[in-house]
Amino acid sequence: MTAQPGSADYRLSPAERDQLATQGFVVRTSAFDSGELDRIRASCEAMVQRVVETAGRMPRIPAGSYLFQGNQELCAIVKWEPGHPDVVQGVEPFAHFDADLRAWGEDARFTEPMKDLLGAEEVELFTEKLNLKRARVGGPIVLHQDYPYWTETAQDAGEIATAILFLDDADRGNGGLEVLPGSHRNGLWSGKDIKGFGKFELDPDACPDDDLVMLEVPAGSVVYFGSLLVHRSTPNRSDRDRRTLLYSHQPSGRVKSYESIVKMFRK
Repeated sequence: MTAQPGSADYRLSPAERDQLATQGFVVRTSAFDSGELDRIRASCEAMVQRVVETAGRMPRIPAGSYLFQGNQELCAIVKWEPGHPDVVQGVEPFAHFDADLRAWGEDARFTEPMKDLLGAEEVELFTEKLNLKRARVGGPIVLHQDYPYWTETAQDAGEIATAILFLDDADRGNGGLEVLPGSHRNGLWSGKDIKGFGKFELDPDACPDDDLVMLEVPAGSVVYFGSLLVHRSTPNRSDRDRRTLLYSHQPSGRVKSYESIVKMFRK
């Protein structure tokens, strides 16, 4: 794509709008070049190091399929690999303490398509997440929709959409993203019949593996989707990392996820 940042050429094409309506997602391959990716990867790894250095003594809490820890200094939630509890699996949110990664989330390659996904001409970040699947130890992200995780912190979880930037080539071997095309048209799916955070996870038996589509994409690609698309990612069984940045936008002027987290830490 030859458009300059801020150009309307970043808006969804008619074909992409049709795919979004029918399939629930849009893929743009190689939207970011190798030089940009090098800079973004360096910023991400620096943030991970900062997270590790400020981890503190707050307890690590199993919740559903994940292992969480609050980072009070950064006002962020850290996910650690359950089977390798010294390996960071995810960090959310981060825009309030990392100006460089916040600036990338405001890049027109994210914000311009988001205007079409959200039907709003002014959009802003709701939350941001770095997901890490380290070589050989990166675990799965279980089958889910984003919507239920946001109902307690967002003004309208249905008016939030996500763009995933792949920092590494992604395929089935290193934990690629799987989506269920058309699942967004069926509304909110039922979660697991358990208490607590795990209730937001979907029963894998409700979605046969054959129905899921693996999005194997080169580094620099972006996948866009709304809060009701059913998706998951597989474990990383390869010798390659699989890192992704997730920027979730909403119409401007609404509460941001970090504001809720700040309140939680200051209670």
